[in-house]
Amino acid sequence: MGLDMYLYEKEVHEVAYWRKANAIHGWIIRETDAIDDCTPIDLQIQDIIELRNTCQDILINPSKAEDLLPPTPGFFFGSTEIDEWYLENIKETVEKLTTIIDQSVDGATFEYQASW
Repeated sequence: MGLDMYLYEKEVHEVAYWRKANAIHGWIIRETDAIDDCTPIDLQIQDIIELRNTCQDILINPSKAEDLLPPTPGFFFGSTEIDEWYLENIKETVEKLTTIIDQSVDGATFEYQASW
């Protein structure tokens, strides 16, 4: 059991999956003003681009991590340390989101949902 997180291109297919990348989850909750209750959250391509750019900033300057994308504590959410696992999640997120951005069709909408 843990924090499993999915990003779907709305009504099409799953485009990304994370496991216990709680900083990514926290960013989506904060940036969308969503209630953190495992219900779907709508995202636009601009949200995806902003998250990718934030992650890129952290890879360039990891000292910004605490300010830009702090770990989010929660039951089954995994580690809240900014360590090699955290940075690997950030790197993987950049790769996933870059692919999504590059392959996205005009007007695409996305749906994020976490489960724990």
